[in-house]
Amino acid sequence: MTTDEEFVFDPKNVKNDIESVRKKFEGLMYLDPRCDPAFKALLDSEDSLVNFLNGIMHLEGDDAIQSLTYKIQQEENFRLPDPYGVKFDIGAHTKAGKRIDIEMQQLKLKEYIPRMMIYNAVLLLRAKSDYNKEIGFNNLPDTNKEKYRYMLPEIYSIWIMDYPVGFMGEGVYRDEVALYNKSNVGTAGCIPISTKNKYIIIDLTKFDKKYELLESDEDRWLYILKNAGTSRSSLKFGNPAIEEALKRIECGNVSEELLIRQANMTDYINVCRAAVAESYDDGYEKGSTQTLADTETVLRDLGIAQDKIAEMQVRLETLRQSRLAQK
Repeated sequence: MTTDEEFVFDPKNVKNDIESVRKKFEGLMYLDPRCDPAFKALLDSEDSLVNFLNGIMHLEGDDAIQSLTYKIQQEENFRLPDPYGVKFDIGAHTKAGKRIDIEMQQLKLKEYIPRMMIYNAVLLLRAKSDYNKEIGFNNLPDTNKEKYRYMLPEIYSIWIMDYPVGFMGEGVYRDEVALYNKSNVGTAGCIPISTKNKYIIIDLTKFDKKYELLESDEDRWLYILKNAGTSRSSLKFGNPAIEEALKRIECGNVSEELLIRQANMTDYINVCRAAVAESYDDGYEKGSTQTLADTETVLRDLGIAQDKIAEMQVRLETLRQSRLAQK
């Protein structure tokens, strides 16, 4: 089973006409980069992605990323033994060998932590497989195979959340998660037992720096992610990589295809949020089925396939049963 928004809904499917779409974005300078199509457009160049990652990952000097290759919506499929697939929003591979998955998440899932773990596991397996191919592992002498059998490149799972992240402390908008041994947690000088695998978690709801107080590239990128979609004037930062990125999501500069995909995905996100909120507040609390029926009608009108609507209904019912069991 997959949980990605793009698996449930393809923003190219709904037939929104361009005139109605233009009215939706009238007066706005940029598309909202928290929404999937604009997020991917924002970072769709090597220069912008390198600058973004160096900022978010706090890499400077000799440690900074110099160059990389990347793929938008990188699909990964495995047999374990049954087929299982995920899609990374953006998958990157640096010249120095780091493998990176970047995810922008608008819709909150109940099981978002297991989802992060699954994506990280897939990233690790893909990184190990690619690394073995790069060193020609299968052709190595047996003595060398033992040396490289469990060698891993560095991997980073970057998750940017547009909803409160429960495990992060008050006022903390950026956190790192790694592998620690329990006996050392909370002690002075506690460090991960391995630096090969790291999560970087961003809670955009807690990032509240004002434009005039932005200091780092990380600040600038997070400000863009949170505020560009409501800006009615140009944002200037004096950084060519950022200026180039912003140009790609300017409402007056983007293609009609991107405008329509952004509008379709925005509608989908809004419907899902409203449906979940109403289901919790009304249908779930009262045991009513009318809210779910109304949700199905709206989703069908938006052009979402019936099998995907059925999957969403199953998930909503699972949540309802879970809430009832907790009472």
